[in-house]
Amino acid sequence: MINRLGVRGGSILARRLMLGCVLSLAAGSASAALTAEVILPPIEAAEANASVFATPLAATGSSVYTVNVEPGTRAVPLHHFGFHTVVRKGVRDADGRWSWRSHLLDADTANDPYHTAASIGLDRKGFVHVAYDMHNLPWQYSVSAQPEAIDRFVFRGQRVSEKARWGSQNRRVEFPAPGTAAIPGTQVTYPSFFNDRDGRLYVTYRYAVRPARTWSQRLFSGGLARYDETSRSWNAIGGDLSVGRDDIQLPPGRAEYVSQPFISEPGWWVYQMRLAFDADNGMHVAWLWRRGDSGVDQNFASYAYMPAGSDTAYNAAGKRYQLPIDLAAASRVAPRRIAELAPDGLYSPARISVSADGHPVVALQSVHGPRYRSRLADGQWSDPEPVPNQAFEQHYDASGHEWAFATGLTVLRRTVDRSGRPTGAWQTLYKGDARDGTALCHTRAIPAPEGSGAVFYIHANVLDDGKCRDDRVTIVRLSTQ
Repeated sequence: MINRLGVRGGSILARRLMLGCVLSLAAGSASAALTAEVILPPIEAAEANASVFATPLAATGSSVYTVNVEPGTRAVPLHHFGFHTVVRKGVRDADGRWSWRSHLLDADTANDPYHTAASIGLDRKGFVHVAYDMHNLPWQYSVSAQPEAIDRFVFRGQRVSEKARWGSQNRRVEFPAPGTAAIPGTQVTYPSFFNDRDGRLYVTYRYAVRPARTWSQRLFSGGLARYDETSRSWNAIGGDLSVGRDDIQLPPGRAEYVSQPFISEPGWWVYQMRLAFDADNGMHVAWLWRRGDSGVDQNFASYAYMPAGSDTAYNAAGKRYQLPIDLAAASRVAPRRIAELAPDGLYSPARISVSADGHPVVALQSVHGPRYRSRLADGQWSDPEPVPNQAFEQHYDASGHEWAFATGLTVLRRTVDRSGRPTGAWQTLYKGDARDGTALCHTRAIPAPEGSGAVFYIHANVLDDGKCRDDRVTIVRLSTQ
């Protein structure tokens, strides 16, 4: 049974944000100053850096890591190759100055916006993990050779020929065999890294369970895996699903192969698996379903919960799922009201956050309308309410606040009780200014780790005369004084 669902304050590689102006921060009777500092001045980004799934930012107490697709030495037409995937590490010295190093991880990244952007994560020993340049490909995945170092990476993915990569960019995707990379699966898209409250690293992704079938029968499912630092191995979390020689190219002498998807349903595709962890380190999962084939509009959203230390999943009402989670069993987020508010379907940017005592909130985007959020309490989803300023990211802190980060950059905050119910109105705490480099869009906010002296870090694009620039990326640090 589910008895708690929520998020706790700091973690080894936790998330928070920061920026470069000072203003007053009111919270009930308490007040503080909010400071915004640009720590990575704008760098060039390529078209393929655009995404709604990637986790391009990670941090420790003294360092910040980011990965981006950047221009190469030549122009790259759409679905051709030659962009650069670059890892950067910033270190803050005792005087608060930031210095940055970079490493060229891949010099032949595809120009495939919203698909081949990269994600970065840190494990509990400090090794840097990067997944990149994939659209229905075997895993392209590398790990730093040393903890908290980016000068050398070890490839732990699966090598793919130039011809096969070209085919994947032109709807000729043929990787029928089981994947041989360190992470289970093949024909992978949308990798995202997450850390739990103890710093353990997880990855979510979409992959083909039946990769040898025709395109519409490949069973593109939701994958979830946990990293073990001792064995340096990834372990899938899901249910056994046996596939035969008609589904997958088996080695000689093998009659079947067992895959372990977390979510799977024939005729449906899984999108945007997002994780959040509560104060007890329980895992909350939100995802989107799409009928029939790939596309930008999804049909509805679902939710699952796993208690800490368990790979048993439950639905919103506390009923145990059988893994993999199928369509019939999957509980839907506010199904009636979401259907009314988003009659043309949902757009991909789904997000999940969790209140102090464990109530999850799922934010969803209608294709032709605004973003809405719904909160789970007593097995029921609340009537969806608009997300303030169409904020892309929302987070709870451990001090009774909910934060929202919108284009501008606009930072909002309101007081909430432990269950996440608001006890105060949204207040605008910060508005970006082009003069100091904090006018931003496409914001990604992560709570800052303990010891960093920050509240949040933000990865974002530059807002220029009201236009969001996909060709410039910056990182800002938000702190209170």
